[in-house]
Amino acid sequence: MILLVNDDALAAVPGVPRSGLTLSRNEALSTAVRQRDRKGTDTMLRVTTEISKREALKSWMCPPPYIMNEELQSPHVEKWLFKAWPTPATGAGRLAYEEETLLFKQMHYCGHRLRQLYRAASRRGPNSAIRRRYNEWSVRYQQIRTRLTESNLGLVYDSIRRNRFSNLDPDEVCSEGMMALLRAVDTFDPWRGFHFSTYACNAITRAFSRSALYESRRRSKIVGSFDVESDQAGPFSAHRANQGALFAERLQQTLQMNSTSLTDIEKTVLARRFPLEEGGQRQTLEDIGFQMRLSKERVRQIQLSAIAKLRGILRRDRVLQ
Repeated sequence: MILLVNDDALAAVPGVPRSGLTLSRNEALSTAVRQRDRKGTDTMLRVTTEISKREALKSWMCPPPYIMNEELQSPHVEKWLFKAWPTPATGAGRLAYEEETLLFKQMHYCGHRLRQLYRAASRRGPNSAIRRRYNEWSVRYQQIRTRLTESNLGLVYDSIRRNRFSNLDPDEVCSEGMMALLRAVDTFDPWRGFHFSTYACNAITRAFSRSALYESRRRSKIVGSFDVESDQAGPFSAHRANQGALFAERLQQTLQMNSTSLTDIEKTVLARRFPLEEGGQRQTLEDIGFQMRLSKERVRQIQLSAIAKLRGILRRDRVLQ
């Protein structure tokens, strides 16, 4: 269970006084964490920050949510956490358990410091010193988060190989896995003593299951398949065939005359996607992207742009009116 706490909701947290100001906000949060640890409840305190109404802070990045722990409030925690900075945040490859745990604690401490600076700027107004320190901690936070994400990308591909979902597109599965990994990095609690891989694999698998369930529900709404032969049968089938031949002829003439001002890349994509010669094999977007060193999505955009140009020319063709 994850408990989200902001400035207005502190009074609703068990252990925080509801009347009087006997404790500061940090002390109240610390008290709430200690009481929850003594009770042994499976609750994680995740602190969020309310967006400031100051005009000067609208361009600032809102402090990200972080997990509150007593260790973050100890006097010398910053010196201990960042004594070897910037390692291991500047490395590459997989991380050892100790390095990974240290990075997660550093990331949550960065969120804690960003919240403190943001609230100070909201109360007194931003000055050059607060702005400089806020930028420094923002850069550290993004660097640590990127390092943790890149070092655990293999968990996504391993989960894809272990979980076979035939009703999902491979690109969609990979995208869902990446998003689940990012959410797991943001919500992992390093003070519980578990490995991040255990937490992340569970989150990624649940994301795959949700996507498969949504896809199954979508497909269940489709009553039946479309019968192409029954649609083509009828008194107007011959007329449609003649119209199709005429459109194909005019399209071929348009391509030969290049009256659509297609670029060389657009011509290449159309020629490989829709070959005009008999026996020509139609290539997939992925194959074309691999040959042209482009992404699948970029090839699809080029194809749509070229088709839009052709449709505009054919729409203005007087022969087809």
